[in-house]
Amino acid sequence: SFNTGDLVICSNVLTSYLDANPSVPWADLRYIFGEIMYGGHITDAWDRRTNNTYLQVLMQPQLREGLELGPGFKSPDPTTLDYAGYLGYIDTMPPESPPLFGLHANAEIGYLTATTVNLFATIIS
Repeated sequence: SFNTGDLVICSNVLTSYLDANPSVPWADLRYIFGEIMYGGHITDAWDRRTNNTYLQVLMQPQLREGLELGPGFKSPDPTTLDYAGYLGYIDTMPPESPPLFGLHANAEIGYLTATTVNLFATIIS
């Protein structure tokens, strides 16, 4: 499983790549993270495909220019934030909801209904 040590190594690789290149090597970083660093922990082909699709959509130059990460939620301007600023920005994130993931607002109803049925079945048994 992907752990804190893996995250630190990814951070080190990212720093090295950014320091060694005059511009952000987006394609290289997508490959390194999607196929090696994090992708190396993915065993299912469909999960790997999903992960690489997310990287293709999110890891691009617009990420530094206000890319819309979800409805009404843009990526922050990295030139204006320090570590504490990023923590504060995270607190402004909208709550998790189906529209945030591109789903219909009613998508959660089926999940909640099944969970409730399961809960009550467990209580009764």
